[in-house]
Parts: sequence; structure tokens; C-alpha cells
Amino acid sequence: MFVIPVTAQHANSNEKRLLAYYPEWVKFSNPAYTAEKIPYKKLTHIAHAFATLPGNPDGTLRIPEDFIEPALISKAHAAGVKVLLSIGGGDGVQGPRFNRMARDEDRRQRFARNVHTFLETYGYDGVDIDWEVPNAADRANCTTLMQELRDELPASRWIIAMAIPADPRSWGVGFDVPALAPILDFINVMTYDFHGPWSDHAGHNSPLALNPDDPELEGSVETSMDLFANDYAVPPSKLNFGTAFYGYEFRGIRELWEHCDGCEVIGRNYAGYIKSRVNHGDWKLRYDNQAKAPYLLNEAVPSLITFDDATSTRRKTNYVLKQRGMGGVFMWDLSADYDGKSQDLLDAMYSAWQWAK
Repeated sequence: MFVIPVTAQHANSNEKRLLAYYPEWVKFSNPAYTAEKIPYKKLTHIAHAFATLPGNPDGTLRIPEDFIEPALISKAHAAGVKVLLSIGGGDGVQGPRFNRMARDEDRRQRFARNVHTFLETYGYDGVDIDWEVPNAADRANCTTLMQELRDELPASRWIIAMAIPADPRSWGVGFDVPALAPILDFINVMTYDFHGPWSDHAGHNSPLALNPDDPELEGSVETSMDLFANDYAVPPSKLNFGTAFYGYEFRGIRELWEHCDGCEVIGRNYAGYIKSRVNHGDWKLRYDNQAKAPYLLNEAVPSLITFDDATSTRRKTNYVLKQRGMGGVFMWDLSADYDGKSQDLLDAMYSAWQWAK
């Protein structure tokens, strides 16, 4: 189904951004989350995820079945919200395909033209590239790809963004951030997944500050802000920092920072799992004053859940926008705090964003 493009009612370019990643597959979640349910008036941008590269990354796009939702563009634009097509993903498959596509000039330029055609056809306002992640050998190709996208999509008309890891020095060395920043309208810094199933100890998913007790000093939102704004010299207005509407459950863990030797670690959405356990049964809410992050501890089972609640989400949003003066905030993902009636974490972000904008 084709959608008649709608001209966006663009918000003030100086306004702080509140961007939401909206994955196409959450339409099939329980409860289902569709374009009809999005609270557009609480957002400035939506990144619609994900279009992908095919197995033979020849510059064409693969669009999932049922990806196009006519209401998404029409309702967003009626509310003055810009919608970006997000391409890629962190599944371990798309990264190598970007690597191969970006090495070839013809494929890069075909990709740029295909993106332009899609945006024009369906009424999107720009593109968000989620290449996870370019390797050192891809560094020049990554920058060239983004420059060719910008040549195809002039800044006067189109938005181009990239999702970049919290610390590209250790993961994502193929991102030449100082070279990319002038090309991009903004960068979505993925300040979450500081700990997870790959970690050898239990720790926070998206801490505001770094706790020196973290055995490997994995980082925080604050350390990422310092890196991008100070070391990479990206203008603060071009930086969005992320928070997570999900957490991780570390099973067999009795305390924060405990060594995790083969313990099971499971991703958990806030609404579907975490929210109902806060101070219920054997689950007790704890707070790390150094990291400014909550967590749940179950000493009976035992287990630990790292997550953000409304209070920490509000504090993080306020710190990023008001205290540090960055350009925006975002979350992965928009649906994960939806319990069928309300969205506690989004409401917390929105209230802080209103105060800071």
C-alpha cells in the first residue's frame, strides 16, 4: 500500500529533541503497540525501525511485510513530529552487510538513491542509520557512505542521523565521530547495554553516572557525554543520549557487582515484567547512589534486575537536557513501558523534557 506523502509541520530547530524508536514488530506484541497508540504530542521525532539490507547487500532495501502504517506518517505530521526511516539493527547480521555494501562505490550510491526514493514515496522526513558496527577497516567507507547520503539528501530538506555506541573507542572503532558529526543532523548515542548477557559481573544497564565499584568501569551516560562533547568535540546540540525501557535479570546473583560465572542473564521489558515486581513478593527495590540507578534484588531466589524507573528516567532526562545542555534524549524502545493503559517511563521523560526545552 502506498501512502500519499504529507508535508511535516516542522518543529522549531532549536527545540530539544525527544526521539522514540518505534520497532515495526511491536504491532504483534501483547499488548499490541501500533501507530494508533503512539502519544505523538509527547515526541518530536520517531525512528521507525527497521528497514534492512538484503543478504546480497547490493544497495537495495528490504522492507518488512506490514512495515508501512499510513497512520504513522499522517498522525506524526499532524502533531509536528518528524519520522525517520531507521535502517540496520543490532542483530549481528546487518553490520557485516553494511561493511560489504559500503566498500563498493556503485552499491553505496545505489543505496543512497534507494533511500531517497523510499522517503519521497512514503512521506518520511529523513533516515537514521543503525550500522552496528563498522570495523577499523570500514572507517573511511563509513564516512564516505554518510557523505554520499548527504549529497543525495540535502540538509535543507532531509534529516540524517546515526546510532553510535556509547564508547566507540572499544566497540565501533570504525566510526570517525569528528568526521561524521558535520555530515549528520544529530547522533543517537546508545547509552545503554553497559552490562548484559556478555558481562562477567552483574551491573547497571544504563547508569547516569559511573560507580567506581564497577569491576571493569564499563561507563555511563555521563562518561559518554564527556567523550562525545569534549574528546570528539561534537556540538552538544547535535547529541541525543539514550535510555532503556528494558532491563536485564541476572539469575543466581545476590548483590550488585557480583561475579557472574555462567549465570543466566535475560532481557526484560519494563511494563511486561519489571514493573509488577517492584517491591512485590521477595523483590526489593535498591538504589545505587553513585550510579544514580535503581535495581531490584531478590535474595530468596536469588536474582538481580537492572532497570530504570520513572524517577531515574526523569533525573537522567533532566541531567542530559537541562544540566548539560545536550540536544536531545531518546529511548529504546517506545513500546516497552506500555502496560495496555499507560506509559510511566515515557511520561517521566516527557515531563522532564517539557521543563528543559
